Amino acid sequence: GNARKLRFIGQPGRMERLENKENRAERAGLEGNKILPSEKKPKIIIVGAGPAGLFCALSLASSGLFTPIVLERGQPVEARGKSIGALIHRRSIDPESNFSFGEGGAGTWSDGKLTTRIGRNSGPVRFVLETLVKYGAPQRILVEGAPHLGTDNLVRLLRNMREDLRKMGGEVHFGNRASKFHIENGIIKGVDAECTEAHERHQSTGGK
Repeated sequence: GNARKLRFIGQPGRMERLENKENRAERAGLEGNKILPSEKKPKIIIVGAGPAGLFCALSLASSGLFTPIVLERGQPVEARGKSIGALIHRRSIDPESNFSFGEGGAGTWSDGKLTTRIGRNSGPVRFVLETLVKYGAPQRILVEGAPHLGTDNLVRLLRNMREDLRKMGGEVHFGNRASKFHIENGIIKGVDAECTEAHERHQSTGGK
C-alpha cells in the first residue's frame, strides 16, 4: 500500500512502525506511465528480497510511479556468502543470514535451476528469463530446455539488480525483519520491522 508518511530509523533490537498514510488525491492523479518526481511517488513496502520481492520492486521502480522499499531480514549476497562459508566450514550459524535468509531468497545457494509449469515460451516466463539475462545471466538460458544459472552467476546478477533498483530510486534495507502487519478493513496499513544490524540506518521524509 501507499506508505508515503514513513519514518524508519533502524537500530539493533528496536521496533519501528512503518505507517501507511493514504493520499487519495495523489493516487487519483497518477496517469498512464507518467514519471512522477521522487517526492510525489507513493512508497510501497515489499517484505523479502527473494525472486518475487525483487521482481516486484524492479517493476514498480521502472514504472516511474512508485518508490519500492524492500525490507529483507537477511544480508546482501556478499555478506551472505561469508555467513554460509562460516556455517559450512566452522559450523557457525547466523540465524538471520544463512541458506534460508538473505538477498535472493532460499534458492541463491542452490544450483540455480530454472523450472516452470506454465510454458517456456509464455510471455511472463520470457519476461523473467530476459530480465535475468539483462542483469548478468548467461544468454544460453533463453534457448536451453533446462536452463541453469549457477550460484556464481546469481551473486553477480543479484548485485546488479540491487544497484539498478537503487539507481531508479528504490530502497533496499538488509537486516530488517518484518514482525507484524497492521490491517484495517482487509488492507495492510503498516508494518512493524525490527532492525537487527547496526549498519542499517535510514530515515525517510515525513513523520510517523
